[in-house]
Amino acid sequence: MQHILKSNIVENTVKPGENYENLEGKIYKIIKDKIIYHKIKPRERVIDKNIAQELGVSRSLARQVLNILAKEEIVEIVPRKGFYIKEMTKKEIEEMYNVRKILEAYAVRLAVSKISDDDFKKIENLFKVARKDLDEKKTDSFIKTDLEMHKLFIDKCGNELLKQIINKYNYRYLFYRIADLSPIERAEKSYFEHLEIFKAAKNGDSKASSGLMMKHIEHCKKEIIDNFDKYTYGDNFR
Repeated sequence: MQHILKSNIVENTVKPGENYENLEGKIYKIIKDKIIYHKIKPRERVIDKNIAQELGVSRSLARQVLNILAKEEIVEIVPRKGFYIKEMTKKEIEEMYNVRKILEAYAVRLAVSKISDDDFKKIENLFKVARKDLDEKKTDSFIKTDLEMHKLFIDKCGNELLKQIINKYNYRYLFYRIADLSPIERAEKSYFEHLEIFKAAKNGDSKASSGLMMKHIEHCKKEIIDNFDKYTYGDNFR
């Protein structure tokens, strides 16, 4: 199915003084966010001409960004047909989560002693906002809390190679996390799992928080595999 991107970006994308490199990065982020947040689905065709028209940029720039995304295996180029959003198989998801749980559990173990009181306070405040919104059957605040907490552990692990390896396929991980956390029932369950991880980390128990993170990611993997079609192609989780 042909897909025309809709964006919040103003019609005049090029601002005075904005260079080509910054513009490329902006378009890259818009398209990537559209994929992560399920505005464009796996298997859908993305047309460079439509992107250029919607975002107010040249067709060559749109194509250049799509080629970058193809190199990152986010988009695939089908000969004589064009650009399509790459899809993952259940096997790839299982492999990704099996590796992720080991790496991120290790990152948590390394990070706990390096996290400042201010960082813990920031996450604690996010939990409070998320709890209030979950009580009103809204999940967006908790999705933000989830992303920020995982990001904090990865950023503070102190091992740059580990951080790079985890983040390399982060967009695939985020695509399924957004889908998994959108139903209120899943968000509620995940909230308490995250809260236990956070409490253990705040208490300085790196072993407990690391173990809880591993269990949490294993739970996520099972939910995603069980709901693969709905999470990958469905519209009813948002």
